[in-house]
Amino acid sequence: MPLYTFKCPSCSRVEEINQSMKTAVPVCQRCVNASCGIHIVEMERVWKKTGRPQFKGDGFYETDYKQKDDNTGLDKPDSSS
Repeated sequence: MPLYTFKCPSCSRVEEINQSMKTAVPVCQRCVNASCGIHIVEMERVWKKTGRPQFKGDGFYETDYKQKDDNTGLDKPDSSS
């Protein structure tokens, strides 16, 4: 089963929970205990940000086929005359 990160919207408590995808949304036990079970707060799932993969080596679009800006190909005036 995967590990998901949840955050309580009222007390901002962050908790990692091991559960299946079909399981109901967990309830913040701190808020339930503080309100004596009157106010039940469902936690919200936190989506993690992932970075862009880095392709290193030959055979990838980023390294082989993408056009690069070369400033070495500029026409320089000939100073021989």
